[in-house]
Amino acid sequence: MNVEQALAEKHYADLSSKPFFNGLLEYITSGAVVAMVWEGKNVVNAGRKINGATNPADSAPGTIRGDFAIDIGR
Repeated sequence: MNVEQALAEKHYADLSSKPFFNGLLEYITSGAVVAMVWEGKNVVNAGRKINGATNPADSAPGTIRGDFAIDIGR
């Protein structure tokens, strides 16, 4: 799906005061994304483990960021 500006603003509302907010909106609305719905106990923590640390250099091998990311911004 493509994320409309209004949805992006609502989704990231808790980050609206951060200096990177506008860049985040620009990035998420720049192309297609894969949307998912996860359900279950501790699903947020499980998702964070799968994704890895925000900084790819701190992410464990086997996580998405640890295996595929080289930069925090992309």
